[in-house]
Order: sequence, then structure tokens, then C-alpha cells
Amino acid sequence: MLAVWLEGSLGRGNADRYSDVDIHVLLPENELAAFRAQAESWLGKIRPLVLFNILFGGQMINAVTTDGLRLDLWPHGGEHFEVDPQVVQVLFEQPGALQAKAGVTTADREAAAQRLLGLIREFWRCITLLPAVLGRRERLVALQGLTVELGLVTEILVIASGTIRDRGVKNLNPFLPENLRDELEALILPGSLTEQALADAHLRLAQLVRREGRKAASTLCFEYPEALEQTALTYAYKELKVLQLSVTA
Repeated sequence: MLAVWLEGSLGRGNADRYSDVDIHVLLPENELAAFRAQAESWLGKIRPLVLFNILFGGQMINAVTTDGLRLDLWPHGGEHFEVDPQVVQVLFEQPGALQAKAGVTTADREAAAQRLLGLIREFWRCITLLPAVLGRRERLVALQGLTVELGLVTEILVIASGTIRDRGVKNLNPFLPENLRDELEALILPGSLTEQALADAHLRLAQLVRREGRKAASTLCFEYPEALEQTALTYAYKELKVLQLSVTA
């Protein structure tokens, strides 16, 4: 083994009692397959396990110990690996195995812009599904769709705010501006599971994306998908009216 290090909240030093353990190991490429095959036994010697999953084609191993500790193990193959010294805690390293990663670059900013554009486009695609779901009276599916859209909008707002989300999916509040978080919480919950209440909740999210998406496009210098938005809303409004549901433009 060439190196072992912690990432996530333990690596950054801001862990709390609810944090999981993100542990990374670096091995020579020819030892990687054998390590993955023995990983369950290796982790079990640290603490007994009640869950062991191999995910993403072996890129990550997810486990839960008998006392509820969540472990994410990331095996890497190669002679060297780049890490950000500010957000890792090195437990073991052969000299030269870990190398410092470069800071934020123009490429990172461009990647953020492309990520935002992709999220906005996916949101408007979801809105085009709303008439079909409500037209079939699939209220549970419409509610599930709200959670999908909520995830998209949340990520849009976090990226657009310029905040680097350096904690896991269960830590959102510190990375979403408080005023937007309050607004999003007020928008998302339907008053009931009637078709009208569900339609209203989806369209409230749409109005937020119309506003904040344009701001993000201006800040990060990408072209906002105006035609897609217009098509999605025009179609949704027309079909919802056919279903005798009111819409607020």
C-alpha cells in the first residue's frame, strides 16, 4: 500500500457525530484487484460489518458497521495520486505517493457553467412531463417528480451562489443562501395531493428557476436555454388548462 488518507468532513476537520468515514487507499495497479477482493475482510478487521456493497464498478466500497458507522472506501491504482492538502488527512504515505492538486482554474469555472446549464436543461425537461403525469392522475408520480426537481433546483442554487459544497449530501444548509433556502422551503410543499396543488408546486419551482437560472447564466457567462424554457412552459400551461387546472404565468 502506497498511501492511506481521509477525505470528507474527517479530512477537512469539520466532522460531527453524524459524519461518515471517507477513506482512500492508493495501491500499485497490479495489486488493486486483489485488494478489492479482500476489502470486506480488511474492513471487517477494523470493525464488524452488517452491510458491504461494491459500487460504481468497484470504484467505491460502501459498508456499515455493527454500531452504525458508515464507511466509504475508495481504492485507487497507480504510483501517484493528486490530493488537495487543505481537505485531506493523510494517515500513511510512501514518500512522493501523494501530490498536491492545483487550485481553482478557468477550466473549473467553465465546468461549473456547463454543469449549471445541464441542470437547468434537465429541470425544464422535467416540467414537460408534468401534464402527462397529472393527465393520467398519477399524483404519487407527480410528488416524486417534485423531489427530483427539488434536487435539481437545490444544486442550481448552490452552484450559482459560488459556494463550494465541501460536505456530503446530508449537509446542505451551510451552502445554500439562507434567503433562498427559506424561499425554496416555502415553494416546494403542495397543500394537498390534488392535481391543482401538485401543479402549483411544480410551477412555483419553475418561476424560481426562471429567475435564478438567468442570474447564474449572467454570472458564469453561459447562454441560458430560453427556447427550451419557453417551449416547456407553453406546453405545460396549454395542457394543464386542458385538464381544467389554473396556471400562474
